[in-house]
Amino acid sequence: MDPNRLSQALSLLGVAAYAYFLWFRPSQEGIALALGLALGGASLAYRERPFPVPLFLGLFALLLLLQTLFGHPLYYLLGGALGAGLPYLVYRLRSPAR
Repeated sequence: MDPNRLSQALSLLGVAAYAYFLWFRPSQEGIALALGLALGGASLAYRERPFPVPLFLGLFALLLLLQTLFGHPLYYLLGGALGAGLPYLVYRLRSPAR
């Protein structure tokens, strides 16, 4: 599996989960998890090596501050860890040992 495609898929899954938890099953915890997943998946781009995308990292940090003050930061961090961690794990498992 390609880590770039996985990160894009996780970002889209986060957007779909956000819409689901906003309109069909209102849940603040689900919305925080979905936002973390969407921005965590978009925060790193993969070519030869992963590199950070400053726009999405800035949005992630801003929403982390807002979630810490007014929301559910643990769910947001869990979503961000899944969104950024799973593609990076795939990248590390696919990259040859040096």
